Amino acid sequence: MNLINLLYSNYYISLILQGFCVFHCMRKGHSNQWLWLIIFLPFIGSLIYIFTIVLTRDKLNSVTNNVNTMVHPHGNLKQLERNLKFSDTFQNRMLLANYYQALGRDEEALALYEQNRQGLFANEPELITAMMRSNYAISQYEKVSELANVVNRHPDFIRSQAHLVYAKSLEQLGENEEAEKEYEQFNTRYSDFEGKYTYANFLENHKRLTEACQLLDTAIDESRHMSHKEKRNHIFWIRQSVAKRKELEKGNSTK
Repeated sequence: MNLINLLYSNYYISLILQGFCVFHCMRKGHSNQWLWLIIFLPFIGSLIYIFTIVLTRDKLNSVTNNVNTMVHPHGNLKQLERNLKFSDTFQNRMLLANYYQALGRDEEALALYEQNRQGLFANEPELITAMMRSNYAISQYEKVSELANVVNRHPDFIRSQAHLVYAKSLEQLGENEEAEKEYEQFNTRYSDFEGKYTYANFLENHKRLTEACQLLDTAIDESRHMSHKEKRNHIFWIRQSVAKRKELEKGNSTK
């Protein structure tokens, strides 16, 4: 008996599946189109949601996070390109676009992201935030700011890389007051070391060296109270903060 027949013959299983999908969709802030699909097509809609969103997210993260450590990246790229040629779907476009982005081929990534914006799930947070990152990479700061309006209420946005890209774009556009409001949201305890470091750079650029030093001191002090595992996850930006703090101290001493 295949999965769909099993769901039809065991209605309580489909209700559990549907309930899980509705909960996941609302918790993650996915677009309302997914909710309609799950509610009005409980069997098929739930399966589509699981294979497109729940399982795909793990694949996307795996591709993005591990691309720089792969021994034969172009071999994997060719496979993703073949998959898309064989089946031109939202999922396959996202997988290939994310791979392009990880390789620094942002214009090619954006071409695929734009195709996905023409479909039913045009405002999916994963799609919009990915587009923000690639637009920032090619200096399209106004486009980043425009896209931020689509996802700025999403619960995962406030601590995301896309949010930091948005703050940096505002700074590039000369909207310094608005940029600082966004940077300030990264000034939280025991997290967002990249955000703190970037905020300190912003303060330095605006001749607010005392505030920049205080922010870096806070980040460095917090890192000393973290577990080894936690520190390892943030080690690059902790080291950058230490180096920047020494640079600022040296600059002050020479004045």
